[in-house]
Amino acid sequence: MMFKKFGKLLVWCAVFAVVSLSLGFTIAERNRIVCTEVRVEITDSTKNQFLRSREIRSWVLSRYPNILKRNLDYIDLRAIEDGLRKIKAVEEVAVFTSIVGRGKPGEGSLVVRIRQRDPQFRVDQPGRDYYMDQFGKSIDWTPNYTTRVMMVSGVIAYEFARKKLLPLVNYIQEDPFLNAQIDQIHVGGNGNLTMVPRIGDQMIYFGTPDDYQAKLRNLKALYKEGFKNGGWTVYKSINLSYKNLVICLKK
Repeated sequence: MMFKKFGKLLVWCAVFAVVSLSLGFTIAERNRIVCTEVRVEITDSTKNQFLRSREIRSWVLSRYPNILKRNLDYIDLRAIEDGLRKIKAVEEVAVFTSIVGRGKPGEGSLVVRIRQRDPQFRVDQPGRDYYMDQFGKSIDWTPNYTTRVMMVSGVIAYEFARKKLLPLVNYIQEDPFLNAQIDQIHVGGNGNLTMVPRIGDQMIYFGTPDDYQAKLRNLKALYKEGFKNGGWTVYKSINLSYKNLVICLKK
């Protein structure tokens, strides 16, 4: 009995020794691994293209010029993440190191994985064009990339866009029928909205964004019921400015 216990103890000691040696070898090997590349993965690049992999790589290398050939364990991943989060088009970012699959033994990678913000509409106004995402964050417009979203024009204060227009646009986009009808919105100096439909040439005088749910329900009912027999070409304007009232003006 005593011999069996002693034998088990020897086995466990041997296992512990092997694990300790392996762990020590792994740590020693990792201490010799240096960064030889910066790899950028933009996970939604097929949907949005505000950012390009080469631009993010250049951003990292310009701010951390000594990162290549640096030991992986001494790279400040948190600092790189915090810096990238300040780029307006970045919604989420993860920065980590990898020693698997690429290069020769002793070579590792810094991996930057990014998801971009998802624009809901574009504000087109004198002085500054920008996109706004579903959380009310702005994304600077760039001539290098144009995405197909609703266009909003006029002189628009940022807070008006965030607090008044964003809920309205989100409501339109969540309704497949309305989203297929409304193409553009213009904001007048008094805050009243004029909408341009995709089908038909009538203007939609919406009034202020207040009570937008009721106004849009009335508009949807008009399109589906009132225009089902050909009203698309009869009227030159639709006025939703008055509460619980829709006024259509014939050509």
